[in-house]
Amino acid sequence: MGGYTGQILYVDLSSGRIEKKPLDMEFARKHIGGLGFGTRIYLEQIKDNPVFDALSEANPFVLMTGPLTGLKLNGVARWAVCSKSPLTGYWGDSNVGGFFGAHLKFAGYDGIVITGKAASPSYLFIHDETVEIRNAEKYWGQDIYTVTDQLKADLKPETQKAGQVLAIGPAGEKCIRFASLINNKGHAAGRTGMGAVWGSKMLKAVFVCGTGKIEVAQPEKLDELKAELKEVYEESIGISAIHAAGTAAHMDVGIISGDIPIKNWQMTEWDDIDDIGPTEIEEKIFAGHKTCYGCGVACKKNAEVKDGPFKMEKGPGPEYETIATFGTMCLNSSIESIAKANDICNRYGMDTITCGSTIAFAIECFENGLITEKETDGIALTWGDSAAIVKMVEKIAKQEGFGAILGQGSAKAAEHIGGNAADFLTTVKGLEAPMHDPRGAHGFGLAYAISPRGACHEASLTFEAEGGMIYIPEIPELSADLPEGSDERAQLNVVAQDYGMFFSNCAIFCNLGGMPLNATQALNLVNFATGFDYTLDEVLEIGRRVWYLKRGLTNLFGARAKDDRLPKRLMTPMTEGPTEGSVPDMDKMLAEFYALRRLDEEGIPTKQVLEDIGLPDLAALLNSA
Repeated sequence: MGGYTGQILYVDLSSGRIEKKPLDMEFARKHIGGLGFGTRIYLEQIKDNPVFDALSEANPFVLMTGPLTGLKLNGVARWAVCSKSPLTGYWGDSNVGGFFGAHLKFAGYDGIVITGKAASPSYLFIHDETVEIRNAEKYWGQDIYTVTDQLKADLKPETQKAGQVLAIGPAGEKCIRFASLINNKGHAAGRTGMGAVWGSKMLKAVFVCGTGKIEVAQPEKLDELKAELKEVYEESIGISAIHAAGTAAHMDVGIISGDIPIKNWQMTEWDDIDDIGPTEIEEKIFAGHKTCYGCGVACKKNAEVKDGPFKMEKGPGPEYETIATFGTMCLNSSIESIAKANDICNRYGMDTITCGSTIAFAIECFENGLITEKETDGIALTWGDSAAIVKMVEKIAKQEGFGAILGQGSAKAAEHIGGNAADFLTTVKGLEAPMHDPRGAHGFGLAYAISPRGACHEASLTFEAEGGMIYIPEIPELSADLPEGSDERAQLNVVAQDYGMFFSNCAIFCNLGGMPLNATQALNLVNFATGFDYTLDEVLEIGRRVWYLKRGLTNLFGARAKDDRLPKRLMTPMTEGPTEGSVPDMDKMLAEFYALRRLDEEGIPTKQVLEDIGLPDLAALLNSA
C-alpha cells in the first residue's frame, strides 16, 4: 500500500469512543487524499443533519494528509483541515505545512475525524497504536508556545522520543472567530477559524508520536525522479528567492506591479515600503532559516527583536501576508512591531490576515469618526502608530474591551460599528481578502469572488498562473500568455481550480515548494508513491468533483450568487500607480464562469451537473434545502 498508512481515526469527544477504520483503497483512488478525503467524509458526517451552528458540537472537524505527506521531498509536507467556518458561517478549510502531518502518518494514520464535544478540556494522545482522550485542564489557558513545550516535555518519558503538537491558544479557547491551529509554534492552519471549532469542542491539542515508516509503491522510479528534480529546483529562480528571503521576497516584486494593498487597499505606492522589505528584515530581525518536514526549500524564517518596545525572543518570523496586513495595510513601517504582532498571533493562535486586516479597517473607521477613543479603550487608532497596532492585537487576543468586537472579524465589527463602516471592508463571504490586489490581475478578482471559503488566493492556482509563478505546458490555459484585463479569466479560473484541487488540495503539494513542477512530474510523484496509474484527465476530473463538492457545501450553508461579489473597496479604481484606472469586469467574468460551471442564477450547481460529476447525494441535499 504505497503512500497511505491505511487507517483513519474517528474520535467522538462526547462519548469518548475512538475507532480506527481501514482506508478503502477504491475510496483512496477516487479521492487521492487531503481535501479529496476531507470534503467527502465531512459530507457523509453532516448529510442527515446539515443545519447547525459552526460552534456547536454538531459541527465535525476533519484533518487529512495526502499520499506524499511524510516523504522526504520538496514541497510535500502539507496536510489539510476542514469544517464549517465560525468566521463566515460557510465552508471552511485550511492548508498547512510543518511536521504534524508527517508524524501522524508515522503513527499509522492518514487522517482524523473529530466529532462531538468534550465535557472538560481535553487533548488527544496518539502514540502509534495507542490513542486516548486525555485531560487537558493543566494546559487550558496556556499559550501555544507554552503548551507545545510542556506537552512534549510531559510526554517524552512515556513515548521515549519527542512528538509533534497541534494546538490552540487562548484565542481558540475563547472561540475568537479567526482562531487558528498551530503546529510547532509557527505552522498555522490560519484561515476560516478552525481553532474556534476546537475551542467549542474543548479540544486543546493533538499530540502525536509515531515510530513507523511510509512505504512507497515504486521506490526506484521515485528515486530517479527525485534525482531529476534536484536539478530543476537548483535552476528555479523562484525557489532561490524564497529560500533566501522567504515569502517576504514578494515585498520587492509585488510593489512593482501594484499587487500589495496599502492603507487598507487605498494605495498601491508607499515611500516607506523598503523599511519592511527583505533587506531590513535581514538586518533587523532575521534569526535563521526553518523548513517543513523533508523539504530542502527552507522558505520559513525565524525572527528575533533583541530590545526596544517590541522585544521578542527568537521564534517564527512574519510571512509576506503578515508583513502586509500589519505593515502596508496600516502604513506601519516598523518591522520590529510587525514581528511582535506576528508573535502574539502565533502564541494566542490567531489568523494574521484577518487580524491585521480588521485592525486596518478599524483605523479607517477611527479616521472617519465612526469610532473614537471612547470605544477603543483610549487607544488612538491612527495610521502608522506601531504601538497602537500591537496593543490592539493584544486586546483582540485577550478579548478585552474593543478587542472583543474586533475579535469577531471585520464584517461583524462593521455591523456593530454601523454608519458607512461597510465601505471599508475587504471581505468576500465574510473572509478578509489576502494581500494581492485584483485591480492589477483581474483573474484574482474572480478567484476571490467564487472561492467556496471566501476571498482566497490559494483556493485554486489562479494566483500562481496569472502571476507567472507556475508553468504547466500540459494544460494550454496554464501555459498561455493572457490578454490584458478580464478576458479569458473565467476559463483560466475553471482550469486552475480543477488542476489546483488535484495539486494542492488532494495530493497536497505546497504551492510555493511545488511551483517548479509541471503536471507530468507532479502526477508521476503521486503515481510512484501510490502505485496508481492516474492520467492527467483523471486527476482533473477528481479535482473538478472536489471543487463542486466544496462549492456545494458552501451553498448548503447559505451562500448564493449575491455573495460572489468583490467589496466596494476592491472595486474602487486607483487614481495613480501601476493599476491606475483598472478594475475587474466582474459581471462579464461571473457570467462566463457561471456558464462554464453550469451554476444556476443563484450560483448553485445544477442538479444535472452534480449528478454528472458523481455527487448525487449533494444534488439531493441542495434541491431539498
